[in-house]
Amino acid sequence: MGSPDPAITPEAWEHIFSQAEEGHTLRQISTAPGMPSWEHMRASLRASPALASRYARARVLAAEAFEDRLLQEVHSISGEDTAAMRLRIDTLKWIMSKRAPARYGEKTGAEAQADATAPPAATRPDGRPRSIRRVIVDPAARLEKGS
Repeated sequence: MGSPDPAITPEAWEHIFSQAEEGHTLRQISTAPGMPSWEHMRASLRASPALASRYARARVLAAEAFEDRLLQEVHSISGEDTAAMRLRIDTLKWIMSKRAPARYGEKTGAEAQADATAPPAATRPDGRPRSIRRVIVDPAARLEKGS
């Protein structure tokens, strides 16, 4: 077994984060000359909340880079080919489902069925009730109907 990796320098972390923002994984980055091992980078990220936060931000930017790439590819599709147009539309719908999953994401069968049969929400977005109904029940009338 080799000697442990030396401490990762701030310059190396900047390069790691830059590569991660472009969509490279830690395993891919670790294969570049002069880069620390994949295990050492993961251990360092687990040990440091600040580094983990930076890496998480880099992964968000990587997702945006992938989205940009998908959009470029989709917009390069030309012609009247039905399959190509379907791919274009499906890709745009997929991107929307990731950007706004609550609104455009796919729903499970149970969620879709619940949405179709559910009455309108009883509360406003601010949490206040939409309406309040007061029902007065005459206990004597209920007893007469039951007998």
